[in-house]
Amino acid sequence: MFGYVRVDKGELKVKEFEAYRGMYCSLCRALSKRYGVLSRLILSYDATFLVIVRFSQSQLLPSFRPGHCPFNPAKRCNYCTNGEEAFDFVCAVAVLMFYYKVRDDLSDEGFFRRLLMMLLLPIAALWRKKAKKRFPAVDALLGQAMAAQADAEKQQTASFDKAAHASADALGKLFAFDSDDNNRALYRFGYAVGRWVYLADAVDDLQKDLRHGRYNVLACMYVLSTAELTGEQKKAIFETLNASVGMAIDAFDQTNCEYMKPIIDNILTGGLVQTIDRLLKGDETDERSL
Repeated sequence: MFGYVRVDKGELKVKEFEAYRGMYCSLCRALSKRYGVLSRLILSYDATFLVIVRFSQSQLLPSFRPGHCPFNPAKRCNYCTNGEEAFDFVCAVAVLMFYYKVRDDLSDEGFFRRLLMMLLLPIAALWRKKAKKRFPAVDALLGQAMAAQADAEKQQTASFDKAAHASADALGKLFAFDSDDNNRALYRFGYAVGRWVYLADAVDDLQKDLRHGRYNVLACMYVLSTAELTGEQKKAIFETLNASVGMAIDAFDQTNCEYMKPIIDNILTGGLVQTIDRLLKGDETDERSL
């Protein structure tokens, strides 16, 4: 999870935004409850999106009660009073993804980054042990996906579809995890979102990857030695990202996810487009707080 899957706040109704913020705050609290206060640091918009999708596919409408943020008592929050299974699942996904991200960064980041990852690894391993006990299939799925992703990157593939497949496939399986119906549509929905996230991350990391000599599918596709993309290249990337959004919308329309649908539609048709514009224009502004 990288924090790219966000709402278009300006286009949401007040009650819809309050529900979205309530899910965000509830996930923050759920992480702390299950894995300790430090796990709040891995909270992301992407994980919030997954919680909303889990609620929607379960035909579960969230109910909220008012409360206060433990880190900012002056800030009022809405906390979800139901959907424990959805939060349990997404919290496990978040900490397992973090564990495998730490493991991955240990092998290909700079000295100081590796040192930080070495310090974080014992914490991440402790979280993983607990999450794996509850969801062994999710741990196996993500472990296999990370291995497949590493293999694809070692091959220095210049094919975006090949480079993105492992990550997209994993997210597709997570979206369809334990789904009794519409399994195929949910998989395609998650696959399209995962494909989009992979390319968005490649755009975001291009300059850093080139500077450190790391693999980036865009650098291989366009044989780049600097981070400067031409207008034509940006146009092609924009079209590829938009195609993934279109795939996600088509797949979502074939699911039975009706609850919280306005929020999911907003993210797909507005939030993702805003992120595309921000990344391709090189806008460094990044709103982290709801």
